[in-house]
Amino acid sequence: MKTQSSKSVRFMEYIMNYPKAKVPVVAKKFGITPSLGYQLRKKARDNQIGVFAPPEMVPMPPVPDVNATLDARAANYGTFKDGAELMQAIKRTMAAHAAKHDKTFADDQWEALEMIVHKIGRIVNGNPDVTDHWVDIAGYATLIADRLEGRAR
Repeated sequence: MKTQSSKSVRFMEYIMNYPKAKVPVVAKKFGITPSLGYQLRKKARDNQIGVFAPPEMVPMPPVPDVNATLDARAANYGTFKDGAELMQAIKRTMAAHAAKHDKTFADDQWEALEMIVHKIGRIVNGNPDVTDHWVDIAGYATLIADRLEGRAR
């Protein structure tokens, strides 16, 4: 197999970077014949030598199986339907009680209360031994307490 000389490679790179350049002028510059220059230009164009190619893409991780994810969550959280029923009942009770007593809450306070209800629902409806549920409840309460003390995050 014949390898190309460095003159030929440099010629092809140059001609791809400057496609309007005159082949005989560039051939003379690189010390090759115009005939070889025309052949190399065709080869460079055919092989796309010197044309920008984007870097290889990093492979994406596989998409998790949705059914497997839902089954695993049901084991820890109980069925979605039962959990939603419990959580919505608690939220409706909280909202009705707040309205009855003309209570208003900041958005972050109400959101924290709803997220705490969500975690309580998961505990009652699912596996109460999942540590994350309890830590999340403490986390939402801490966010509000910190904000009330001037440390918003």
